[in-house]
Amino acid sequence: MNKPLAKIRDTLNEHRLILANAAMFQIGWLLCLMAPLAVALVYTLAAIAVHFLYWGGHRQDVIAVILAIAMGFIHDTALLVGGVLQYSLVIQPLWLMCLWALLGLTLNHSLHAIYGRPWLAAILGAVSAPLSYIAGVAISGVSWGVPKEMGASIIALVWLGVLPLHLALSRILTRLVFPRTDNSPETQ
Repeated sequence: MNKPLAKIRDTLNEHRLILANAAMFQIGWLLCLMAPLAVALVYTLAAIAVHFLYWGGHRQDVIAVILAIAMGFIHDTALLVGGVLQYSLVIQPLWLMCLWALLGLTLNHSLHAIYGRPWLAAILGAVSAPLSYIAGVAISGVSWGVPKEMGASIIALVWLGVLPLHLALSRILTRLVFPRTDNSPETQ
């Protein structure tokens, strides 16, 4: 195959993977909120396995997923302890952690164009996160501990910093955990 056609094929394949990555998150979001916990866990683990199978062992993705889970745990537990959200447990439910893992899989792929621009990520997070939580509360076992508008406003303010902070921490951790060497592919 000649080089221009191979480049077109590779570009189309990359676009398909990006669309699949976005669809994986959206399907996972619905399953995590509406299906039994076992389904959410199996789907999340399968999505992670398929993601790394098709995209390979991207170091940034490993960091992104682990960091998203950690930040999500802190974020949602703070919302629960602070009374913004109410759930039968004081810490976030496991299906919410699945959502954070799935989000981590999108950051370097279907959300890459936004995630790599901290100001755009801040705006997107401040708009989309409250909408996601409003929809999530409507269809899950979580409820508002404060008026919905106040809760959404708090989440919007917090999310002005969530994705930019995730990006900054991800870059720092990637450099610390996977330092570049003169022989590494990133430097060649």
